[in-house]
Amino acid sequence: MGDVNLRLEPLPVFVPLLAVVCLFLALRALRAEAGSRWSGRYIPIRVVTAVYLAGVLAFTFFPFQIMYGKYADSIVWYHQINWVPLSTLDPSAVPNVIMTIPLGMVLPLMSRQVTSWWRTVAVGALFSLTIEISQVLGCVLFNNYRGADVNDVLVNTLGCVLGYGLLRGAASLRPVGDLAWRYALPGSAMAERPRGEVRV
Repeated sequence: MGDVNLRLEPLPVFVPLLAVVCLFLALRALRAEAGSRWSGRYIPIRVVTAVYLAGVLAFTFFPFQIMYGKYADSIVWYHQINWVPLSTLDPSAVPNVIMTIPLGMVLPLMSRQVTSWWRTVAVGALFSLTIEISQVLGCVLFNNYRGADVNDVLVNTLGCVLGYGLLRGAASLRPVGDLAWRYALPGSAMAERPRGEVRV
């Protein structure tokens, strides 16, 4: 394959993708019936979720490097995996906690499955594990410097649970609860609650 050193920055990748997502949502809203999951009323929560996911991908994968030949990372990929919980945990883990707080807040607004603390833990852990596995695959396939850390799974899951707790607490305030109920997707855990009942 020769010597390859390609570096992809996040903005040229995600700005066009988000523009396509917004266009798709607008077209679906024009064709949707009032009150359906694709009506214009739910565009804000979908756009916020799309922007959030783009931010997570930008934080965890970018700048994305594709390196072969003399540019390839010389470290063997399985040496870039930390399997030991808490062994390398330090203050640098704080951004990983913060990163998934919005996930815990948006899940009950988007999904009917996240109705309890334990389900939030499961989804948060699965979300983080998917990221870590993808980073390892990137290292294997593209010879870049990304690795995986079991501590990231732990702190990402913690962030998701904190976000879920924040939503529950904020929803106990009537204006916030009404706002969440209004924009939660039909069929989601939040929308299934009678208006005025804030438990999620």
